[in-house]
Amino acid sequence: MQTRSSTYLKTLFKSSMIALALGLANAAHAWPDHALRMIVPFPAGGINDTVARLTATYLGEELGATIVVENRAGAGGTIGTMAAVNSPADGYTILLGASSTVAVAPHLYKNLGYAREKDLIALGGIGSAASLLVVAANSKWNSLSELVNADTKAPGTINYGSAGAGTSHHIKTELLKLRTGAKWLHIPYRGGAPAMTDLMGGQIDFLLEPLPTALPYVESGRIKALAVTTRQRAAVLPDVKTFDEEGIKGYDATLWFGVFAPAGIDSGVAKKIGDALQRAFARDAVKQDFEKRGLDAYSGSPEQFQDFVKAEIKLWGDVIQKAGIPAQ
Repeated sequence: MQTRSSTYLKTLFKSSMIALALGLANAAHAWPDHALRMIVPFPAGGINDTVARLTATYLGEELGATIVVENRAGAGGTIGTMAAVNSPADGYTILLGASSTVAVAPHLYKNLGYAREKDLIALGGIGSAASLLVVAANSKWNSLSELVNADTKAPGTINYGSAGAGTSHHIKTELLKLRTGAKWLHIPYRGGAPAMTDLMGGQIDFLLEPLPTALPYVESGRIKALAVTTRQRAAVLPDVKTFDEEGIKGYDATLWFGVFAPAGIDSGVAKKIGDALQRAFARDAVKQDFEKRGLDAYSGSPEQFQDFVKAEIKLWGDVIQKAGIPAQ
C-alpha cells in the first residue's frame, strides 16, 4: 500500500520530468539565443573565406542571429574540419564545407580523423564556382582543343600548375586528362598565388583556376581564358566557351560550398538552418551579389544538397583512383 509520502514523491518526480521536457522543448524553440560561429578551414582572404563571410551575413539575417567567422586553416582544410567535428552538436557551431574538404580529402588522406558520412551533417548548399582553363596572355594557345592536339603531337611536353596535390586545380585537370587521354605534367605549388605568378611568367603552360580568383587577371589582360568547366557559359565571361563546346562532352565540374554541422545536431535546429539557407540564397539581391563575383548561388533544397554531396564524394573518389593519385 502506498503511503502519502511515496505518492507525493512520485507526483513530484513526474512533475519534474514534465518540467524538464518542456524546458528542453522551449530551449530548442528559442534557438538561437546567442551568436553562432562558422569555422572556415582555410586562411582569411581567399575564395573560401569570402564565401563564408557572405554566408555568415545572409544566413545571420534569416536566423536573426550574429554568425562569427573563425578561420582555422591548415593541412588542406582538414584541421578546421576536425575542429568542427569535435565541437558540441548544439547548433551553435557550423562549418563551411567545400568540395576539397568534403568530397576530395576523404580519398586523399590515410589518417584523416573524420568521416564525412558519419561525423558531419550537410545542412544546405551555399553556391558554386566554375573553373577557368587559363594561359599566359602571350601564350600560343587560344583554345582547349589546341592544348589537347599539342599533347597528341608531343605527349608529356606540356605542364600545368596547381595550388597543391588534391586541390581543385589538380583533380579537375586530372579529370580532364582522363577524358582526353592527355599526358600533361603536374607542377604542384604551395598555393594558388605562386602558381598564377608562374603562369603569367611563362614557367607553366596552363592552370585550371577558380573563376572568382581568375576573373581579375582575365579582365586586366594578364592571362587568357580558353574554356570554362561548367555546362553553361559563365555570365561574367559570356564569350568563353565551355569544355563541352570544346569537345569534352559531359564535363561539368565546380568548386562548391555548403554548411555542415557536427553529427548529433537537433533535427529541428538543423531544419531551421537548412530552411534559412534556402531562403537566403533565393533572394534576388543575394543571387546578383554572387553572380558579379563569379559565383552561382545554390537554388536546391537541403535534401537535394545532401544527395549532391554523396554524388560528389563518389565522383572524385573515382577520379582519384583512376588517375592514380596516391593517398598522403
